Amino acid sequence: MKKITILNNKGGVGKTATVTAVSHILATVYNKKVLVVDMDPQGNTSNLFGKTDFEALIRARLYNEPLAMGMYSVGELLVDSSLNPYQAIRSTAYEGLDLLPSFPTLAAIEEQLKADIKQPQQFRLANQLRKVENDYDYCVIDCAPSLSILNVNALVASDEVYIPTATDDGSLFGIELTISELISEVQKYAQNLQIGGIFFTKYRNYNVSRYARELLGTVYPDHFLPITIRESIAVSESTYNHKPLLAYDPKARKSATQDYLKLTGYIVSPVRKRYLKELEESA
Repeated sequence: MKKITILNNKGGVGKTATVTAVSHILATVYNKKVLVVDMDPQGNTSNLFGKTDFEALIRARLYNEPLAMGMYSVGELLVDSSLNPYQAIRSTAYEGLDLLPSFPTLAAIEEQLKADIKQPQQFRLANQLRKVENDYDYCVIDCAPSLSILNVNALVASDEVYIPTATDDGSLFGIELTISELISEVQKYAQNLQIGGIFFTKYRNYNVSRYARELLGTVYPDHFLPITIRESIAVSESTYNHKPLLAYDPKARKSATQDYLKLTGYIVSPVRKRYLKELEESA
């Protein structure tokens, strides 16, 4: 199972849109068995792919009752290493695509992890995913925009991290924080982690966008991907309809859908330089 994290310390750059679009394309276009892991307490990926009975969840926690099957989340797996991941993993409406959801309680669980010094905090997700690694081809992990132990867990568990960014200066600065404060530190003890690429989302062909593109290519020449996700209302519309982008736009008429197909093609390509060259020649 190849494990991929989508991360940027800056919010609003299309992390969840990327996770939902790419994971769905992997499952439906490339016929891969995919596990989506939601490590963001906001749970936007979980809300798009699944439904949670929050009333039952609150009752269970209020009266300290054991959680029923289907009420476990990634948070419980991080706290209790004895749990089987399949107690939390759910199927989705899409064949080959499963979800390990997040609940809002994940923020409180993060504080529990910080206080628990009995076992290393940063390897807990990796240890749980190891139990199911033979059952999936890909694992795609969504993260919150923070320098948190949750994101450290995601990176430690991953083979590659992809960094989406908008063209504003805050998003570009988020890249530097993400690389220097998170990725580089994790790579000191997780040598398997590589940067898969940095790419633009919500892209408009403005002068400032072209400047940002030139800047990113200069500062991160080894990581900058010439695959840009163009701004499209279809991305917002798909979230309102609780569908991943290609399910909302199945004929790929929208620019963002076409771009995410290209990005996913890059992720699965065994010869990436050749893939990028072919994209350039066909443009």
